Amino acid sequence: MAYDFEFGSSTAKGGFASEDKVVEKFNNWKNDKEAQVWLKILGCRLEDIKEVRAIGIPPQINKEFARSLGLENDEDLQFKKADLQVQITVILSNGVIKRENISVKKANKNANYNQVDKRKVDRYQKIWKFDDEIATILKLFTGEIEPVKHPDLLCKYCGMTAEELEDCRRIYLNYLKPKYLEKIIKFFSEKKFQILLDIIKGRGALAAEWLMVVRYDPDKNETKWVLTNINTALDCFQIGDVKLTKKRKASLQLSNGIVMQRKGGTPDPTSLQFKIKPLLIFGYMDKFK
Repeated sequence: MAYDFEFGSSTAKGGFASEDKVVEKFNNWKNDKEAQVWLKILGCRLEDIKEVRAIGIPPQINKEFARSLGLENDEDLQFKKADLQVQITVILSNGVIKRENISVKKANKNANYNQVDKRKVDRYQKIWKFDDEIATILKLFTGEIEPVKHPDLLCKYCGMTAEELEDCRRIYLNYLKPKYLEKIIKFFSEKKFQILLDIIKGRGALAAEWLMVVRYDPDKNETKWVLTNINTALDCFQIGDVKLTKKRKASLQLSNGIVMQRKGGTPDPTSLQFKIKPLLIFGYMDKFK
């Protein structure tokens, strides 16, 4: 098997499209060819490695587990990526310790959207400093403010009555009057890169420095993977303008590969969520070959 080490991608026999399998492969690095390539991509010379320890970081971290990681800062917990994450500790023969955080995304051709972040509107307002009018519009969009219970807001921002709503629980962004839609698009366009940093990389000690995307093909029993630094991933996912999605029930598209929508379902149905199309990274990385 030839590995595209320079380009951080390859295809391997078998399935390892899960956080646990990735952790297992890193911990078995002496006998695992993919893990050896990953360590090289992370900047390690195999002959200099004394020990590798990999652990999975769960989406929700309790205080005891946080302390075991040496974390005390609230930002480290609040801005940890809410997806699969693997922390790699590499101890070199000279005693130097390298620690790398990898955000792991599973994808397949039939389900190419992965949630990368979700919070209540008020939390995003605190982080990104948008004004109260944008907060109100986003709460109408998520249903945290039910439009049928606030006909004055529905009339002001959409020029509609409750009877005209397709879904009485919320509005869609294409309902907005042009000046309010323009305000939403202008804000997210101006703040776009900071937003991408927060939802893809995160902040603090558990910010992701690397993105791994794995795609398993059960018909061929093969796993295709990409491992790249987070800045390259950000370059990939920022391509494209901020605009409405093309669906009749429109949400907001931040780029060609990122959409902002109402969470729906349980729990947290009235939260905002951001999703990415992780498979885009494969085509993007092909440009460097």
